[in-house]
Amino acid sequence: MLFFILVPFVMGLLGVYLITVGLWELRVGVDRKKYATYMFTGLALIVFLAMG
Repeated sequence: MLFFILVPFVMGLLGVYLITVGLWELRVGVDRKKYATYMFTGLALIVFLAMG
C-alpha cells in the first residue's frame, strides 16, 4: 500500500528536480543538450505521473 503512495511522490519530486536542473543549465548556458535532456526527462516524469 505504501508503495503506491511513495513511488508517485518520489517520481514527482524527481521530475521537478530535473526541470529545475534543466532551467539552471539553460541559465548557465554551457550545454544546451544537457538542458534538453533534463527538461524532457523531468516533463515526461510529470506527465506520465499525471496520467497514471
